[in-house]
Amino acid sequence: MVPAARRALLSASFNQDYSCIALGTRTGYAIVNCEPFGRVFAQPAGPTALVEMLFSTSLVTVVPRPDAPESARAQRLQIVNTKRQSTICELSFPAPICHVRLNRRRLVVALASAFFVYDISNMKLLHTIDTAQDTHGLCALAPSSEQCFLAYAAPLATQGEAGAGSVVVYDLLTLGMACVVPAHRTRVACLAFNAAGTLLATASEKGTVVRVFSVPDGKLVSQFRRGSYPARILAMTFNAASTLLCVSSDTGTVHLFRLAAQAPATRHDDPDEALERKRSTSLLTAWGRQSKSLGQAVAGSIGTYLPASFTEMWEPARDFAYLKLPHPGVHVIAAVSNTLPQVMAVTSDGHFYVYALDLERGGECALTKQYSLLDSGMT
Repeated sequence: MVPAARRALLSASFNQDYSCIALGTRTGYAIVNCEPFGRVFAQPAGPTALVEMLFSTSLVTVVPRPDAPESARAQRLQIVNTKRQSTICELSFPAPICHVRLNRRRLVVALASAFFVYDISNMKLLHTIDTAQDTHGLCALAPSSEQCFLAYAAPLATQGEAGAGSVVVYDLLTLGMACVVPAHRTRVACLAFNAAGTLLATASEKGTVVRVFSVPDGKLVSQFRRGSYPARILAMTFNAASTLLCVSSDTGTVHLFRLAAQAPATRHDDPDEALERKRSTSLLTAWGRQSKSLGQAVAGSIGTYLPASFTEMWEPARDFAYLKLPHPGVHVIAAVSNTLPQVMAVTSDGHFYVYALDLERGGECALTKQYSLLDSGMT
């Protein structure tokens, strides 16, 4: 979630199985259990820009935000054991930390134009990916230890906007490229893997169409229409069974799309994206599996065309279910519970909402519970 800089809550994120929420506040950080709702850990550590959990273990990553000045940059990462309340290690980076992603094999620190990949078992630096452009650290890491993929916006700065919607899928076990997905015409705004690391959801800055690709082959399997008007996609999450995709935007509405078990589908672009499908699927060869100059390599690789079947027509599916926030105008991340038929939403004004989800008929989800994340009581 984008930090709400003027509020007590600076950041919030679900853990990998959506059982807990990690909170960064102006006074420290905390861990909140989703079901039953309640705070399980709190540390008064001062302003905390980012907090991420490793599933439901006691290992968390913490990015402190300097107290003063207000614009001070968060460039320090701490690995903390919450059970022992001790810092395992601390790392400093040459630029502000945008995001931290982790699973049981790898930890990725995302800066604006670089990704640092670590072996989480010993925090040894394995690889540095230099994107050669400012991507705001946009990335997604598959929770799976076997399908350990990192997805990020392809570095195409020297190509202008023409190739801005491509996504790189990088294998963090072999430290080589898996595929390049020509996902959108405009710049990618949001990325998400399913739990198994076999599906990748993408959304562009336009935010009208969401696409799902199989990994590691990069084939399109589903396409959904969020709406007709542009919107900023804030977060996307798959449910545990990979049958639903939850899409949160700045419109105050969260959409849920149903994923059918099907063979890879052919695609139909938005009208203004039709010409963009002439994009390379042979970038992998051009880049090389160990390229350290990704930006230049990609910029020189665009030019071949997608297979003809990739441009065949099909209509994007509409949402299966949706929910509306009580107070629009806030940033939101949402996820489907792994244990109950409900959708959980976390907002930047410090609220946690629970909605009932009809798994058979879909439709509008009904608000059933509402809590404050800044205390442990019900609001």
